[in-house]
Amino acid sequence: MIKTIFLIPGFKTQIADAQYQWLVSYLQSKKYVVKPVSITWNYKTVTQNAEEFLHFYDNNKSTQNYILGFSYGAVIALMTENITNPKEIILCSLSPDFKEDTKNMPKWLQSYIGNKRYADTKTRSAHKLAKSIETNLVAMYGEKEGNDYPLLKKRSEETANLATSSELIIVKNAPHDISFPSYQTAIKQVV
Repeated sequence: MIKTIFLIPGFKTQIADAQYQWLVSYLQSKKYVVKPVSITWNYKTVTQNAEEFLHFYDNNKSTQNYILGFSYGAVIALMTENITNPKEIILCSLSPDFKEDTKNMPKWLQSYIGNKRYADTKTRSAHKLAKSIETNLVAMYGEKEGNDYPLLKKRSEETANLATSSELIIVKNAPHDISFPSYQTAIKQVV
């Protein structure tokens, strides 16, 4: 049976970037067919990015599919889970980019993501999405990044708590960096 894993990068990055190369190599060594998802970040909302991912997914899925998303990629993975229905979804450093997060989103972050993306966050409920998940879910975030970004910590924990079949992993000492050594170890233990 072919095991296909879709990798969705974080905001303004691509899977071809250096921080993801260890992940691609590791997954290939474990006999996964790796499908790097290319995202057009500029001038697009996350809802548009999710549509872009679904088109790619439909053209590349196999009999056994897994999805791993980092940061904004995790938001896209969560938003589309009820359509893709993978065997497992791995949310790494799930960004607080949902309507429940908007009232506490710092001004600097609103400015960084832009007005259209900020307005787009109000169109999706993290609670509703988490409760509707029908697959195995692993949510993880770094211990250091949880201290640096309390909203990210809250979003990851709430999502894991609301999902039916889930596991929450807090990665020791890790910042918001998927290539950090303890983050790599945690992912390797899950996949």
